[in-house]
Formats: sequence, structure tokens, C-alpha cells
Amino acid sequence: MAEPVWEYTAHPHMIRRQAAIWTVVLGGSAVFGWFMLPAGIRALFTELQVLTLAFFVVFMLGVVWSVALGYVKAGPSGLKFRNGLNTRELAWSEVESIRYLPADHWAFVELTDDSDRALLGIQRSDGPKAQEQVDALRAVAAKYLPAGRVDQG
Repeated sequence: MAEPVWEYTAHPHMIRRQAAIWTVVLGGSAVFGWFMLPAGIRALFTELQVLTLAFFVVFMLGVVWSVALGYVKAGPSGLKFRNGLNTRELAWSEVESIRYLPADHWAFVELTDDSDRALLGIQRSDGPKAQEQVDALRAVAAKYLPAGRVDQG
């Protein structure tokens, strides 16, 4: 089975920069802080305590990166997007419109079953770039959706 062709791909820019910064700051400060402790104090920590600290640092960075690695792809076969750990593919027949209202923090895909799904790959925190991404997504969707089923907001 051939890999689908994607005419459009978007991902969040600001949160990816923030995730990279937090990886350096949080990860680096945890390692730096550990080695700045005197050896006698480090020796008082049990292996379980050290692993617990490492777990929480990795967990916090995992949460940030799960959002930062979101994306939206669109092409002839439909729409594909990743929000956190979930990846979803939709055929164009399931899509009603693309919504991005001024109060929305990210774009949404409105579905024909009257539900919607956030598209975390397009986030308002990216400023004007987010509107450009929505406009480009709507342009691709307009090729594959019936007239009147693309723009909402």
C-alpha cells in the first residue's frame, strides 16, 4: 500500500521552540543541580529517589513534547493529525469544515457527525503564522470538499 501524498503539512512553531528551551533548561538544571551537590549529600540519596527525580523530569518534558510534536497533514486521501499521543486520519467525507475563530486557541476540524476535533498542529500562539496555516489548509480542503463545506470562521 502506497504512502498517502500530503499537499499540506503544518506544525506548531512557538511550542516547539519552548519545548527545546525547556529540555535544555529543565534537563540541564537537574543534571547541573545534582552534580553541584557535595558528594556526601549525593551519597544520602537512594537509587529510588534519584530515579524518581529523573522520572519526573522526563515526564514533564514528555508532556511538553507530546504537544509540540503535533501536526496537521492534508491531501487527496483526507486529513491526518496528531494531538498529543493520538494520531487520527479522516477521509474528506467525514469533514464538514475547518474552524478557526478569534477566540479559538487552535484550529478545529468540524466533522459531519456534529462533533469537532482540535488540530494542535495549528496554534494561535504562532500569531499571524497560524492564520496563514489555516488559510493554506482551507485551500487544500476546498479542492476535496463540496462547496460551502470548508470555511467556518
